[in-house]
Amino acid sequence: MLRKARAKQERVIEAVRQGLEGEAAVAFLHQSGYAMTSAGIARHLRNLGGRGSIVEQIEAGRTNAEVLAAAFPEEGTAPVPDEAPSQGDLFEAAPQAAPAPLPFPKEDLFETTRLTLRIPTDLHTALRLAAHAEGTTQAQLIIDLLTSAMSRMPNLPPEEDGDG
Repeated sequence: MLRKARAKQERVIEAVRQGLEGEAAVAFLHQSGYAMTSAGIARHLRNLGGRGSIVEQIEAGRTNAEVLAAAFPEEGTAPVPDEAPSQGDLFEAAPQAAPAPLPFPKEDLFETTRLTLRIPTDLHTALRLAAHAEGTTQAQLIIDLLTSAMSRMPNLPPEEDGDG
């Protein structure tokens, strides 16, 4: 728990280093993976000695780790050891950025028809996993696969000469 709290405080120091305040600081911390409010940031700033103290230390050329060590001298300067990741952390999918939306509705591009397929369960599972890995829907993956397969030139038999 201490490691997580120190990581949050380090990101708060980094927000101060970047000159972020208010909603900009909250947005920065959200992007860093910490769900904090401005009140939470203020609480961490008080625990670190105040915003002014942090700014002074930054201007003196101290790193974020040095600012943390100065704020909590009783902990010593040894870095907090990392905890071994849990198995769920190892296999958890990394968040992917959503694709940019089209400037017009996708349905307006082509005329569409609904299609129902009966496929083996293992093939359905493979499609589901592949769609998840590519960050798309199963329907879009099937459309992409069919479009790719249908766009290839067919293998035609070699032409025979009429002389023969």
